[in-house]
Amino acid sequence: MVLEESLYAFGWRQGSVFRADLPLGALVLSPDGVSPDSRQTDHGVWIVATQDCDLAFLKVGNNEPSVEVRPVYDVDPPTDWGIRSSRLLVEEQRYVVGDSPRLTVSPALLQTYTGVREPSIADGRLVAFKTWLGLRYDRPAVPPHLVPLAKRIGEEVRDKKRRLVGRRVRDLLMQFDDSLDPPRYSLFAVLESPEDHGEVREWLADIARSVPRRLGIADRFDAATADETAFSLVETSYAADVAQVTWSGPEPEGAQ
Repeated sequence: MVLEESLYAFGWRQGSVFRADLPLGALVLSPDGVSPDSRQTDHGVWIVATQDCDLAFLKVGNNEPSVEVRPVYDVDPPTDWGIRSSRLLVEEQRYVVGDSPRLTVSPALLQTYTGVREPSIADGRLVAFKTWLGLRYDRPAVPPHLVPLAKRIGEEVRDKKRRLVGRRVRDLLMQFDDSLDPPRYSLFAVLESPEDHGEVREWLADIARSVPRRLGIADRFDAATADETAFSLVETSYAADVAQVTWSGPEPEGAQ
């Protein structure tokens, strides 16, 4: 259901990009160490982060702050698409940053920028943006003491000699047991096709053999299709790896 006079009815979507000089600010601790201090600069390009289901019920006459917009940057863009990274390309040279300040605006204010709204980003980039937002909000980052292990697993996944099999892996999940020293880890591959089960398990074993035991010891690895993968596994796992597994094109292409 879409309300008449809603932002959605007027063409606003999650992922809509627009140009407007708006204040981008945050609060930090002041030099006196006891009071808040405001940091504020103007920024000129923004992307709507609020979901379409909410935009469909927010009327353009509403002047209460209820729409989240995020700054879009173009200086020093990342070299890959960054679906699991803190930085995500939404276009060839423009990107968003996970820990950047964000702004909440009213529907009434947003509607005034209809004339400076840009054409929609490519469908693949839009899916990437929505997925990236979900991962940043819903999945915690790997604990700091496990980052070296997670990054090494990610590096082994991306090794050129493994890409042929990696293209057949929809996602790669990691679980850790840090009650032991060195920690134990498990790898789970989500397959595109059940026919790849045996070869992908060998692929996982090869990755595990290449990870130094001082960083972690492989405890278990397995592979299954998305239909066979329990949601509880997805909820309790980390993507391999948070900083480096990316989308290398306009659409996802395996665990790369």
